Amino acid sequence: MSRLRAFVAVAISALAGFGQGFEVASVKPTASAEGRSLVQAASGRLTMRNLALRRMILIAWGLQDYQLAGDPAWVGAEHYDVQAKADGGASVQEMEGPMLRALLEDRFRLRAHREKRALPIYELVVGGGGAKLQRSQEGSCADSCGFHLTTDGLNRTLDGKGVTMEMLAGNLSRSYSTSLGRNVVDNTGLSGAFDLRLTWMVDALSASPADTAGPSIRGALQEQLGLRLEAAKGLVDVLVVDHIEEPSAN
Repeated sequence: MSRLRAFVAVAISALAGFGQGFEVASVKPTASAEGRSLVQAASGRLTMRNLALRRMILIAWGLQDYQLAGDPAWVGAEHYDVQAKADGGASVQEMEGPMLRALLEDRFRLRAHREKRALPIYELVVGGGGAKLQRSQEGSCADSCGFHLTTDGLNRTLDGKGVTMEMLAGNLSRSYSTSLGRNVVDNTGLSGAFDLRLTWMVDALSASPADTAGPSIRGALQEQLGLRLEAAKGLVDVLVVDHIEEPSAN
């Protein structure tokens, strides 16, 4: 049996007991980690190319980088390709969540547990000049309440309709565009829903000074919304890796 077929056979047999496991799945080391990474889930197919195993774990459990602990160095260094096919009824959330978790647990013998740890966080508070926020009118957003992030090069625009400060803090915690690297909790004391727009420029070491004229996320919060981030300590949900193995071809 070829190496690829061996990977497929192991994954299929392990997932057979799950209610909605992948019908066919293969996991193999990336031939070269020099190319671009890809994550694509649609029409019952999950494709991951040139992804570090650590990134796959973060996706599968819906975590930010600071929420994963106990994994050995090779988990962040070794890249893998995943090709998996599910039945037509599987959603993107199912494939990138519980189904991917089951695949990683079987293929890498991954065992982990959740716990809360005291870690550096940010508290979202009202700045000295007061909040600059527009309250939502009742019924103004109907079914379109929530956030929408627009990306244009290094520029980011976050539009919120009918959102609370708790929702904003949660969005800042998980948005890859903010690069905060910490959990954000609401400590503004502001209740109710708001409509807001926040525009900033992400940090980029390779960008020229002319490209980084826009505000950082911290500056944008202060200037545009009258809010600021204060460093603090708090309990954060963390996934701790208890055991994980490099895969074999058999």
